[in-house]
Amino acid sequence: MEIPTKFADKAKFVLNIFTDVETEYDVLLHVMTLTFDSTWRRQMLSRIKHTGRLRVLDLACGTGLVTFELARSLGEGCLVVGLDLSPAMLSVARKNKVMKRGNCPVELVRATGEFLPLRGDLFDYVTVGLALRNFANKLAVFSESLRVLVTSGCFLSIDFVRPENKWIWLLYRFHIFHVLPALGRLISVYWNRTLVYLANSILIATSPEEICTHLKQIGFSCTFLDRVSLGIVALIEARK
Repeated sequence: MEIPTKFADKAKFVLNIFTDVETEYDVLLHVMTLTFDSTWRRQMLSRIKHTGRLRVLDLACGTGLVTFELARSLGEGCLVVGLDLSPAMLSVARKNKVMKRGNCPVELVRATGEFLPLRGDLFDYVTVGLALRNFANKLAVFSESLRVLVTSGCFLSIDFVRPENKWIWLLYRFHIFHVLPALGRLISVYWNRTLVYLANSILIATSPEEICTHLKQIGFSCTFLDRVSLGIVALIEARK
């Protein structure tokens, strides 16, 4: 599978990839990651300091897995905004919004992380959960995140990466290129397509060290980087 690199082409490509999989997305993500996806989200959200009336922007929010976990963990007077390009994913998020009530308001916006329809100096945190690979222009995402964050605001990302250990990578590569797509075929052609994309996006993913370099180029201070779960996932924190 060839993944486009130009902004417009990749945005359209990713939009298509995450259409017709939205209904089963939450459950299957949980199954495919052996329930570790919940652990990874909690590790990212544990970096948030719960002080004052926080405003948090969740980029590429999808069905709202991070968004609603934020709403449950934050206190009254806070605000969570979930943003995603996919109408299909947002339709599920809007249904979840009715069922999964949190402690603070949740707003859902259809837009892309490269062009945020939001004023500057607004949010204390920007989060991206298992989705940074999906953006065509990461520098634009970082630049927009820097713009909308308040001074000392924080950018948090947790995402799949290639493990550094070659033996782990060989096993992991077999898993994502052969096992997961085979399971996807049992569900639907759409899930097979999405899981083939997942494998290829991890194969060509920017390393977390390079991500930190890009964040610094934009103006962030990269304050935390940790590879977890045998190095298949990286947690990054950067401060404005």
